[in-house]
Amino acid sequence: MNHSRERRAGSGEQEARNPKSEYQNTKQAQIFKIRNTKRFGCLNIIILKLFRISCFEFSICGLALLIITTLVNYSYASPFDGLKKTYSEVNSLEAAFHQKIFIASLKKERTFEGDFFYKRHKGFLWKYRTPKVKFFLYDGKYMWQGEDEKPFVVKERIRKEKTTGTFLDLIEDIARMDELFTLKQQSVAGSLEVLEIVPKKDSTANAAKIWIDKQNVVRKIEIHEFTGNINTIEFSAVKINQGVDDGRFIYRLEKGKEIVER
Repeated sequence: MNHSRERRAGSGEQEARNPKSEYQNTKQAQIFKIRNTKRFGCLNIIILKLFRISCFEFSICGLALLIITTLVNYSYASPFDGLKKTYSEVNSLEAAFHQKIFIASLKKERTFEGDFFYKRHKGFLWKYRTPKVKFFLYDGKYMWQGEDEKPFVVKERIRKEKTTGTFLDLIEDIARMDELFTLKQQSVAGSLEVLEIVPKKDSTANAAKIWIDKQNVVRKIEIHEFTGNINTIEFSAVKINQGVDDGRFIYRLEKGKEIVER
């Protein structure tokens, strides 16, 4: 019995030391490793693909968010932007105008026609042809007012805060539209855009309407004054940056006229 047990133990030791058995164990381990490597490789590929898909989806979401933000910002863009850009680039302007003034106290309407001139850093000129020849000239320092029938010309030093927002200084007021006015309503009349605005500060004007063409040029202004008067001015034959002579903004004393300073 003891001999048989020793033989079995001896045969077990021989089996354990058998190179063929060791080779089979090593091969099985390699096969297990390869299989697991493949599995983990597939898993890595799946994770990588999911990561790429997630990145792609994140990029799409980011792009969509950017587009939405842009559209929202665009939708809240100031309606004055185009107008401001056009008039901030005006160095000179010449136009004919037709003016109607409804005088509330008299319940009457008066009409005028004339020409408007502007040159940056020089001034502006409202020159009336009908029904009487008269002018309002600003030379950058003084306002000059005169009529053919009157023997004097008024010279007055102008404080900008008094005229700002009244459209007397037409170009400058339009170029600073968003600083001076708040938009009340926006609409369309034919081919023109209409802006209804109110001043941000106390002014002789309570409200105004502006008609703008597709080139962002003002074609008509209607000013409602605190007195109840309504001043409407329509512009035609508008020439922008085509040059205006400097001499138009210098007052030359006419013979027989007296200067009255205020």
